[in-house]
Amino acid sequence: MNTDTSTADQVIAALESSSDLRKTRCGDGSMAWRLWGKGPNLVLLHGNLGSWKHWIRNIEFLAQRYRVIAGDIPGFGDSDLPPKPYSAESVARIVADGLIEITGDAEPLILAGFSFGSGVAAEVARILGPRIAKVVLVSAGKSMMNVTRNDIAPFVKWRDLPTKVDRDAAHRRNIEIIMLADPANIDDLALRIHSENAAQSRLNINVINKSATHKNCTPGLACELAAIWGELDSTIGPYMHERPRWLHSHHPDAMYTVIPAAGHWCAYEKPREFNRTLLDILEAKGR
Repeated sequence: MNTDTSTADQVIAALESSSDLRKTRCGDGSMAWRLWGKGPNLVLLHGNLGSWKHWIRNIEFLAQRYRVIAGDIPGFGDSDLPPKPYSAESVARIVADGLIEITGDAEPLILAGFSFGSGVAAEVARILGPRIAKVVLVSAGKSMMNVTRNDIAPFVKWRDLPTKVDRDAAHRRNIEIIMLADPANIDDLALRIHSENAAQSRLNINVINKSATHKNCTPGLACELAAIWGELDSTIGPYMHERPRWLHSHHPDAMYTVIPAAGHWCAYEKPREFNRTLLDILEAKGR
């Protein structure tokens, strides 16, 4: 689809209508999954204040070669809240059980997780063990040990603002603060996705992040590991060099790529570069 000429509504509706919607158990409710394409299983897990739509500029490309399985993590998007008490492991087990229900108990899985979703992906990989062929960490960093998190401006509060114009302005500013490096890249589609995702997000990840740490599970993963970062990721700032150093201290052969001129949401801001990079990582053997 040509996202330059289609409206945000059309882009989202077209991709959603072409998906196969599945629901698996999440406590007394359900976790929502959307599937596209055929081939090896590629699972996409979104970031905080997110949903499957974090991958909207990547799904069609990836579905040409993979069976893309994009989940709304419990407490986000169209998925219900997980049962209390919340923890990284309890949320990841809901995700892992859902994947078993969708794919069976034998097919290999590749996981790609964005930001908060990278921690969930690592936890799922720890739970499913030999089922996982590869994990790709996208814009990971906060929960790595001995890496510095850059100071960023405080987010603009939007929920109590009186008009949609005011709320959209707040969302636009928040995208500028954390998601995209170039404010000119905040188009109607990015604004629509971010505002809808934020409104649907109900799970406080600060509770999850206390246990959803790469330092607890990523070093022990036996599968192949790789990472992608945006060069201008505001959450990393001048400390990019610490990320691959941490990664290689535990997985010396792990591939990593830094995408030039891309921010935290690099899969959206630089989709062509991201898609090529991810495909190279997915198709690399034994690295």
